[in-house]
Amino acid sequence: MTDPVPNLGNDAVATLFDAIDFAVENAEATESGFVPFVLAVLPDGEKVATRYVDSEENFTVEGSVALARQDLAAADPVPRHVALAWDGFLTLDEDRTEAVFVDAYEQGRPAGVRFAQRYLRGDNGLEMIGNPLLLHHRPEPMLPLPAGPGPADSRAEAIARIQALADRQKRR
Repeated sequence: MTDPVPNLGNDAVATLFDAIDFAVENAEATESGFVPFVLAVLPDGEKVATRYVDSEENFTVEGSVALARQDLAAADPVPRHVALAWDGFLTLDEDRTEAVFVDAYEQGRPAGVRFAQRYLRGDNGLEMIGNPLLLHHRPEPMLPLPAGPGPADSRAEAIARIQALADRQKRR
């Protein structure tokens, strides 16, 4: 059986779509974009939401997303899976629209994914343009690898080898 979203199991996919829904709600609540946030599911199953602001005086989305990535790379305890969301613009076929973006990653997987949900602002709120789009697989993990050799390391290595083999097969 294959996962419904590449590189993510069902629980991580649920977190991804929760993040997309919450990001759309945040985008609707403000005209100028929202403060980037991370939804994380900790090892004990607790769900945590954290917002990231790079500077109180000179806030930038890019800096806040970078700060979130830096925090995730050093996470302790390491979450089971995470979704990082921000607001921005997406250009497809020379058509530029506002969109929420979500990068999702599951611990032990070789890579994560990036999704976008495009929208238009109207008098009655936001109008979604189509369904969330899988933009690409993120090449790097967003979380630290588990410490020391052990089952999690060998599982991650095995998944990476299987993914590399599958990628090679697709290119043939």
